Formats: sequence, structure tokens, C-alpha cells
Amino acid sequence: MTRIACFYVPMFPLASRLRSEPELLTEALAIVEGNGNNAHVVAATRRARTKGIRAGMSLAQARSIVPKLIARGRDSECERTAQEALLEVAETFSPRMEDACEGVVYADITGVERHWKQGSHENRVGGPEPRAPSPEPPSSPERRLARAAMDAAAAVALPARVGIAASKLAARVAAELPKSPTVVEAGKESEFLAPLPLTRLSPEVDAAATLARWGLTSIGDLARLPESEIASRLGETGRELHYAARGIDPRPLIPRPLPPEFREGMELEWPLVALEPFLFIANAALDRLSKRMETHGFACTRLELTMTLEPDGFHARAIDLPAPTRDVKTMLTLLRLDLEKTPPGAPVTGFALVAHPDRPRRAQLSLFGPAALSPEKLATTIARLVSLLGEGRIGMAATVDGHLPER
Repeated sequence: MTRIACFYVPMFPLASRLRSEPELLTEALAIVEGNGNNAHVVAATRRARTKGIRAGMSLAQARSIVPKLIARGRDSECERTAQEALLEVAETFSPRMEDACEGVVYADITGVERHWKQGSHENRVGGPEPRAPSPEPPSSPERRLARAAMDAAAAVALPARVGIAASKLAARVAAELPKSPTVVEAGKESEFLAPLPLTRLSPEVDAAATLARWGLTSIGDLARLPESEIASRLGETGRELHYAARGIDPRPLIPRPLPPEFREGMELEWPLVALEPFLFIANAALDRLSKRMETHGFACTRLELTMTLEPDGFHARAIDLPAPTRDVKTMLTLLRLDLEKTPPGAPVTGFALVAHPDRPRRAQLSLFGPAALSPEKLATTIARLVSLLGEGRIGMAATVDGHLPER
């Protein structure tokens, strides 16, 4: 039987913003959507919620309750990179994933639970090292897999919940429960979904009106009706709703192709005109990029920077590294030298960093001679010389492609 794991991040707009600005975690922060009088709260931190801030409030109402409330708009760049990070976490547990957007990812874990039996090495598929025995009763392999998945998501600063079931709907409902992880036993999906309201199936407007006229209020009421009768009255839509109500996926999981690049960025609250404040923010973004590439065993071979300028315009730069690297200090130094040589010329309101991955180069160690020069240090030194002497005056030895033996 197919087993689906759902990775779910509650209050995803807030979680993605806190991933980029972790210092706001303990502050009274609200994520708002809209402008002017239409601005309303989408999510808020625990400190703001304890003071009465709720989703749906207007920003003016929220500020009347908490005058010093910190408001941040929804950041599409932060949310996009957080979603990619969640997908990369799910990929360490299964090669078959589906991107459901907004902090939700489905992964087919059929057969993977065999690696999580009692006494097995949990770090085979990216989980934590085996822990010391605890007095609690032994849990199932799927529950141990789910806990390791939550730990892996926490490592990339995403507070994810995990639910496991035989269908996507049941897995998502299980993931949304406060007590996580939640595992629905195989064959009990319909029983698990039965007490839920029909709105959890997200039926179309016409179908929802018809079901309401029939007097159906829960998923279990729909699941108990004959499938042929539902299909004859509501067509293919009714058949799919009946499948979902019984814990069966009407459509298979749609795999997501691997991305050719890693991306991090954010929209800035205030325009930046100096280099140092921007480099401070870029350092955190490069650190997140480095950790994501390390998870996949990649290193950066080309770094691209796109800066959004005020009032309109963009400033794009690209840095080719002589050797793949994950060293944040090296990439930040190269970025600094490049921006000092070609400044954007206008206040910066947002940025995006794109790292093109490649396998890291393995250095050959010497038994008797001195250690070889690090490719990262060589790249930094050459960049400094270029900034001092200019383009075309600095180079380094490179192999020539050819068929002769010495090449």
C-alpha cells in the first residue's frame, strides 16, 4: 500500500520571514498583506498572539492593541526560498515528491520505513544519529522517520509538522494536528477522515451546494453513499470527491524535478544605501545557501546577484568561482570586491542570490611537501588583485584542452 508523508509548515508566511530574520522570533511581529486601509494581518508571532493579535485583523486594529507592533509585508522571495528548502528536506527522505505550495510538500515514503526499524542506523537517509535508549515504549518505523523529518526541517529553520497516511488528504489532515508527528494506520484513513466537515475536501461551488442540499455535513456521510450514485449525479467531480472521502487519492502524486540552482533572497524593509548593511544581510543568505548545498553534497561554482533598486530598476552581477566552494567567507569577500568595483548606484530594496551547484573538487594531499593552496583562497587573492590592477592584467594557469599527451 502506498504511504504518503505530508510536510506542513504552520503559518508559512511568518515562518519564511523568521527564517530570514530569526532575531524577530521573540518580538511582537505581524505579517500583513495589502496596502493602506486594506492591510490586514495574515499571521503573528506567539508574543503578538498572546496580546490579542489575530489573523484577519486590519493593521490599524492590531496597532491599536499593540502600538509597538512590528509589521512586515508578505515576502514572495522569502516564501519561495523557504518552499525550496522544505522540498530539499523532503528529498532527503524520498526521491518522489509533490510541491503543493504554501508550506506543504507530499513525499512517497513507500518502503522507506524499512530503514527506520528498531536498531537500524537512522542516518542512512539523512536522519539524526541513533540516540540513547529512552524509557518510552518503542515507536513504529514511520513515526521515527517522521521525527527525523521534523528534525531535518528544524535544521533549516522551518518548524514543520509531519503526517503519514495512505492518501494526500489524510496525510495533510494528520500533519495539521497540533500533536506532531501523527501516523494514520494503513486501512484506517476513511475512519480518520469521517468526522471532518466536507469543506476539507475543497469541493467545487456547484458540487458543494448539491451536497449541502442532500443534508451531508461530514466526510463520513459522503463516504457511506454508493460511488455509482454519486458519480451519476455529480459526474467525475463527484467520483473524485468520493475517492478522497474514502482515503483514496483520485490522482497520483506528481513528482517534482530537481532544480538546477539554489536561490535565497528577501525584500528589505528599508532601502539600503551603504555596502556594509547589505553585506550583513547577504552573509546570512549565503550561510543558508551553503547549508542547503551541503545537504545535497554540492558546492557553488557560479554566484549570481540581482538587486532591486529604488524607485525602479535592477542591478545584476555574476561571479564565476575558479573552484566549487561552500565557504561563506570566500563568497562574501568576492561579493564585496565585485560591489566595490561596480556599485549599484541607487538604494537597494531587495535582492536575490542564485548559486549554480557543482560537485566540490577533491584536493590531493601531499605526504612530504607543503599543503597545496586552497582553491577558495586562490580565488579570493585573484579577485583582490583584479580590483587593484584592473581586468586583463591578472590571470592564472589553466589546462588547455587538446589531444597531445602533455595536455
